[in-house]
Order: sequence, then C-alpha cells, then structure tokens
Amino acid sequence: MNQNDWELRAKDRRLENKALKKRIKELTISRDSWKAKYMEQKEVFTESQMKLKIVKKNIQRIVQV
Repeated sequence: MNQNDWELRAKDRRLENKALKKRIKELTISRDSWKAKYMEQKEVFTESQMKLKIVKKNIQRIVQV
C-alpha cells in the first residue's frame, strides 16, 4: 500500500507540473503580445511628440513674422 501511495502522489504531481508548464507558456505568450503592443504604441507616441514639437516651432516662426 505504501508503494502505491507514492505512485499516486507522483502521478498527481506530474499532471500538476504539466498543467503549470502549460499555464506558464500561455502567460509568456500573452505577456510578449502585450509587450509588443505597448512598444508599438510607445513608438507611435514618441513619433507624434516629435511631430508636435515641429508644428509648435513652425507656429512660433509664423507668429514672429
């Protein structure tokens, strides 16, 4: 009976580890996807900020004339 007990615990642990590995993989994929979206948005924001600075400079030049 003792040997059977550790076998059941080992099987349960193996299934638990398998489920955890699957969940880690899903979370990693999700995190990488959100990170890529963030980096894309950050790039767009930075580009927009640069364009805004150029527009402000041009407006100041127009106002000075």
